[in-house]
Amino acid sequence: MSTKRFRITINGIVQGVGFRPFVYRLAERYSVCGFVKNTLDGVLIEAQGKPSNIESFISCIKKYPPPRAKIKKIVVKPIPLLKEDKFSILRSNGYFENVSEIPPDIATCRKCFNEIIDSKNRRYLYPFTNCVDCGPRFTIVQNLPYDRENTSMNKFKMCPECEREYNNPLDRRFHAQTNCCEICGPRFFLTDVSGNEVCRGILAIKKAVELISEGKIIAMKGIGGFHLACDAFLTNTVKKLRERKKREEKPFALMARDIKTAEKYCVISEIEKQFLISPNAPIVLLKKKKKTTIFEEIAPKNNYLGIMLPYSPVHYLIFLFGKKLELLVMTSGNYSEYPICTDNYQALKLLSKIADFFLLHDRDIISGCDDSVMRILSGNEIQMIRRSRGFAPESIRLPFVTKYNILGCGGNIKTTFSLACSDNLYMSQHIGDIDTPVTFENYVSTIKRYLDIFKIKPEVIAYDAHPEYASTIFALSQDFLGNSLKIPVYHHHAHVCSCMIENNLKSTSVIGIAFDGTGYGQDGTLWGSEFLICDYSRFTRIAHLRPVRLAGGEQAIKKIWRIAISYLMDTFGEKYDREQFKFLKYVDKEELLIVEKMIKNGLNSPYSSGLGRFFDAVSCLCGLRTQINYEGQAASELESTMLENASDTPYNFDILKQEGKFIIDHREIIREIVGDILKKVPAGRISHRFHLTILRIIYEICMLLRKETGICNVVLTGGSFQNVFLSVRTKRILEKNGFKVYTHRLIPPNDACISVGQCAVACFQVL
Repeated sequence: MSTKRFRITINGIVQGVGFRPFVYRLAERYSVCGFVKNTLDGVLIEAQGKPSNIESFISCIKKYPPPRAKIKKIVVKPIPLLKEDKFSILRSNGYFENVSEIPPDIATCRKCFNEIIDSKNRRYLYPFTNCVDCGPRFTIVQNLPYDRENTSMNKFKMCPECEREYNNPLDRRFHAQTNCCEICGPRFFLTDVSGNEVCRGILAIKKAVELISEGKIIAMKGIGGFHLACDAFLTNTVKKLRERKKREEKPFALMARDIKTAEKYCVISEIEKQFLISPNAPIVLLKKKKKTTIFEEIAPKNNYLGIMLPYSPVHYLIFLFGKKLELLVMTSGNYSEYPICTDNYQALKLLSKIADFFLLHDRDIISGCDDSVMRILSGNEIQMIRRSRGFAPESIRLPFVTKYNILGCGGNIKTTFSLACSDNLYMSQHIGDIDTPVTFENYVSTIKRYLDIFKIKPEVIAYDAHPEYASTIFALSQDFLGNSLKIPVYHHHAHVCSCMIENNLKSTSVIGIAFDGTGYGQDGTLWGSEFLICDYSRFTRIAHLRPVRLAGGEQAIKKIWRIAISYLMDTFGEKYDREQFKFLKYVDKEELLIVEKMIKNGLNSPYSSGLGRFFDAVSCLCGLRTQINYEGQAASELESTMLENASDTPYNFDILKQEGKFIIDHREIIREIVGDILKKVPAGRISHRFHLTILRIIYEICMLLRKETGICNVVLTGGSFQNVFLSVRTKRILEKNGFKVYTHRLIPPNDACISVGQCAVACFQVL
């Protein structure tokens, strides 16, 4: 049988996941000669041998790739034969047409964990143990292709034993770029707040555990940045952490010793368990067990706890040495709304007023990456809340091909950016709220790093139409972006299009329901209860809530009693009965008079139709709170308070048609809520009726729009759909009535998705 030679190019997540060793072993099995190497494209293989062997070789690559690999494209071309008698792994070189992918960071695998706890193994208790199937990837990459010299492992020269593993095709550390051990790899060391070393190596971790058990707060350097860690059951320590971090009520994430520990305190379904133990290792929002009251300091007035399991060797060692530790608070190492700290000097400088001690190591973090957060809505429906470690920067396949390289700059809160190239889109890790100078600086430097790593020069820049967003100012002012075409994209259009991208929808018209707190609209007002008829290139605002004034703009978003006053004045006029509302006891009387005058005269009081603001007003009217300490807090507490009752009915509302649009008049809803308050109906029942009302509004508007347009495809997006009741029930009632409903799964529905939608809209603007 004649010999053949083929060039095989493979794109996808095929670097940093053991792909070349896998190909090498297949070549040995099927007597194939040639080579494999990483390129900026992905992986290049030249394979020579008998046609039947080559066919089996390629078939195995397609069907049985390494566990963490994701082949997205494979091209096979015949090429001339060469005189060759072996198969080799070659050094990376060359510059190719497409962009390679960087694998996300991977949680410690079971084999490595077993080595760590095996006293006879040479990696016993070594906190940087990893192999070709696990360990840091994205966070340590300085450049592509993914080779050791292009990572922060480049300063650690392998010892002879590690080098032997690295060069042994039968070893699972064969060509593992992060391979190391106690002799040649990174090390931990413990310092005080001044940076004075206390101890190092395994003693540093043991001492850190002692300090945690004594009630100390430890700033711990991990894979994607620093965590602030303490014993979750030491209430005074948790309170101290809140005070020092200036994080008054926002829930803290927890790390559980193991799945059994998590099950002691939370209700965990099988799919939630699978995500907790997965190589992605996200924080999963889990329902608290009803009789558990010990976590009010961790997640005040919240039905959920954010739980993750140990995902790196140092986490395992902390629980190994801390026999009595069950749950650790494991929150991002930063001040609230600041980026996560990533290097030792920065952490010692910024976190010395929060932490009591620092557990540091000497491997550099190139890209900061917070923990990902997700939840399971019902059944097997996934919803990502924060897409970061374990998921970013894995690409998203576009349902079309863009002719130009596009940068989507994102929004202003929960910010991400995205790069679109050919039929791939790369969404960045979570960056956060970019209004502070230090977070904005991190945003800009991360964009530059992506452009450099992926070797992409943006030809089109898409940005939010809001003129005051930091991301907008960046897009319009940065010289390093060159003469790129700059395209504004409206906030809620971007929301809808991001969900269309995730669901692989072609350019078809949909009913887009974009519910959130605030987004700049075409008329210059603040939108957020949008029913849009749209595709990727255009949209029409077809229905929304009746707008009200936001007294003081941003101030009203924090002091939500101002929004409640606006709804009351809009419903009852200026002479509403102040004595009826208990929340006004906590409001300064002079400030109240000023706010009323601002609303009446429209002074510094922009119009808003955001559903999130409506939730804020109802939460305040119910007496739950008058101001918030973090975004979405009032709406979350209104949902958590809900008492479901089968006899409850929605509140009444009117739908008016004005100039071709449906206006949802909320005034009757407010009247009836006030009536319930005066009857002393529990806040939980009011919450349930209010949620049923929003469902009824969605149903009635969608029925009207289908009758007018014939469109049956509905897209649900926006931060308000992080509300579990609203998200699950909306999908259920629409599908029951013949609609095809599309939701977010692995792209968050909140403003993190804006950059994805911006790229999509911009692509169709420049066709």
